[in-house]
Amino acid sequence: MTKIALKLWLVISIFSGLTLGACQGGAVVEDKTALDTKIVRLGDTVVAEVSGTSIYLSDIEHAALTKGVITPDQSLTPREPLFQTILDELIDQRLLALEALRRSLDQNDETRRRLAVARERILANVVVEQLLAEKVTDESVQRMYDEQSKIQSKAEQVRARQIVVETEKLAKELKDLVEKGGDFSALAKEFSIDQSTRDLGGDLGYFSRNAMEDVIATTAFALKNGDISTPFKTKYGWHILMTTDRRPMPQPALKTIKSEIVSFMTYEEIQKLLKSLRASNDIRLKTGQIQTIPNEKTDAP
Repeated sequence: MTKIALKLWLVISIFSGLTLGACQGGAVVEDKTALDTKIVRLGDTVVAEVSGTSIYLSDIEHAALTKGVITPDQSLTPREPLFQTILDELIDQRLLALEALRRSLDQNDETRRRLAVARERILANVVVEQLLAEKVTDESVQRMYDEQSKIQSKAEQVRARQIVVETEKLAKELKDLVEKGGDFSALAKEFSIDQSTRDLGGDLGYFSRNAMEDVIATTAFALKNGDISTPFKTKYGWHILMTTDRRPMPQPALKTIKSEIVSFMTYEEIQKLLKSLRASNDIRLKTGQIQTIPNEKTDAP
């Protein structure tokens, strides 16, 4: 899960967020006014009225969420400077939208095309939001955490020390010294050329199989505690390794990795939905084909 690069939560575009903020007014301007959705907002609060249309508290919070200045579990109050800043932006946006309607700009083809694109984005976002509300819940996140914990509880970490030198001959000599009672840590501090572990007496700390270079991990896990490895070569030089301890893989608390689990599950659920939709719908790629208007003289029957 920690390797999942995609950090998703809600798939909401800025444009669609602004559209929602602008299109959920309360009162009638005129019949063709796109700002009048006639949607009842039970429990919502009107925070401003602009020429007979309303801006709601939820509009403020939605805009803030879209901008990324609050998280889904946060809210804003009129006492906060950010609240007034966003409200001013929404008032300006509403004024501009109403002016566009006054000029009948909503009737031209370019505006209709852009409104159609915005509507499509909003509908797509609503589907995703509903999907995540159903699938990525506290209960499902807990189940995912429990399942991963069971898997990781069977995993093991080892702790090892290493000495890295330039020649095989010196590595063999140091191995002999350790086997005759020499202090591995002291010899690492004196001879090792690995600057990252030298001052630590060669201590690599605890690591899992996939957290270390393959040959080092394989060698360390194959050794019993206290055993010294045969010298082996990597791009860093010649190594001798001593495994010093073993332990079960530590389990992080849910609260420390919950955001990563949510990101992983969100990505997985969206991908599953898209895969299903692609499989069940007819998709025909027509790259490069330009849509034209039929010629009335040549194409008319």
